[in-house]
Amino acid sequence: MHLKLKVFRYNPETGERKYDYFEVPYEEGMTFLRAFQKIKEEIDPSFSFRAFCRAGICGTCTVFIDGFPKLACKEQTLPYVLSEQIVTVEPLDKFEVIRDLVVDNEEVINRMKKFRTWIKEYQGEVRIPPEVNKKIEKGADCILCSACQSYCPQVLEEEYAGPLFFAKIYRFLEDPREEDKEFRIKEALEGHLYHCLSCNKCNNACPKEVEPATLIRELMLVKSEIS
Repeated sequence: MHLKLKVFRYNPETGERKYDYFEVPYEEGMTFLRAFQKIKEEIDPSFSFRAFCRAGICGTCTVFIDGFPKLACKEQTLPYVLSEQIVTVEPLDKFEVIRDLVVDNEEVINRMKKFRTWIKEYQGEVRIPPEVNKKIEKGADCILCSACQSYCPQVLEEEYAGPLFFAKIYRFLEDPREEDKEFRIKEALEGHLYHCLSCNKCNNACPKEVEPATLIRELMLVKSEIS
């Protein structure tokens, strides 16, 4: 059995954009990341993609598989092999492509700094009740894979922060260690919180079931309560 792939290629030296076709012999338990590695090791050493942890934790291997964002290290190839159909693999949408499946995520990093996606040093001991922890754990589970950002139609609006950041803002707003709640509300408004289309595409795309759209709606309610 073989995995049939139609893979997007981009060469920054020549500016050429095209699709290459590969047939990768199936191995038991083979993920798409393993298939990419076999292509690079055995077929085309110039093939470029990102991967680090190989355990669904770092989020760097996210690509579009048949038009939907997936973690390549977690997505099993067997269903696609059994279908005998050609699977289209492309880089994340709405990101500048550096080479092949590698995209430039510098904008995400810059926005993380802008929205201060961390809690300032907290003096003293804090105990987080289970009911509060339940509120913040979804946002905390985000691995910054950008699947939601790439699948959200509203991020085409340049000033719209996107589901990834609103999920983080909600997580910090609910965290008892965050002392500046007004700052988090200001962040959300500056990111055009109310421009969310409520299409739930980010919920469907998230591989960690963070449910950013749900957290965005919760964030809107919290903002109203504080106002």
